[in-house]
Amino acid sequence: MNIVSVCAKVKEDPREVYVSSDSTALRCLIQLPPVGNKAPTVIEMNLYGKTADRFTAKKDSLIFLSKSKLRFDLESRSFSLHGGVIANITDEFPIFNSVILCGRCVKDIDPNDPKQFKTTDSGLIICNQTLAVVTGKNQSDLYNFYAINNVDDKIKHAELMCNYTRKGTGATIEGKLVTDVWKDKNSNEQKSQSKIQLVQMTLAPRLDGYQKSGNNYQAPAKKEANDAKPDPYGDSLPTLSDKYSSQPELEEAPF
Repeated sequence: MNIVSVCAKVKEDPREVYVSSDSTALRCLIQLPPVGNKAPTVIEMNLYGKTADRFTAKKDSLIFLSKSKLRFDLESRSFSLHGGVIANITDEFPIFNSVILCGRCVKDIDPNDPKQFKTTDSGLIICNQTLAVVTGKNQSDLYNFYAINNVDDKIKHAELMCNYTRKGTGATIEGKLVTDVWKDKNSNEQKSQSKIQLVQMTLAPRLDGYQKSGNNYQAPAKKEANDAKPDPYGDSLPTLSDKYSSQPELEEAPF
């Protein structure tokens, strides 16, 4: 599952580009409103077929894009939106920023690694995870997402993610596209990073016999052949192509 619904402002006039030898897409940059203390998120939008033919919005137009798909390119480390249904909106239209992804977590969380799990001086608990979402045969996109909560929050998503996700865990997440902006300490250049901030998460049921041990899960001893049950999740994560095979390292960026 990969569904995105957002309100946005068109940043430039759309342009037609060839995506193959005989097909084109309508492409432009759009800007999502900021979430909380985050910066606005600028992202590439690609429209196809009849949706592209009917799209007449120009620069500075306000649009609502629904049922689009989110892609992430590891080479450029950037998000893009593809397809969907578009409507022109006004300032009175409510703001939407919703990303729904279904896939598998690609790593075990190390609670001692501050890039994966940490508690800030102000008491915020932050956890980072990466989700692999299948995009085709033996190919997946990788999406970094993070959870953040206060120590006294009723639902502690960051702690739950640290304690109950591991490599291969199936998960459906709903989040928001957000962007951090900061100055690099060495070059003094302004940098930005877009990522997914978790809103809610549903984990797939654990396989029978798996037991939690500390922050990892231990597989049970193998059963006899006549008692063996097929593994509904398969033996491992799908084999990814070279472009998507390496897990992206988390950047040092403010939360």
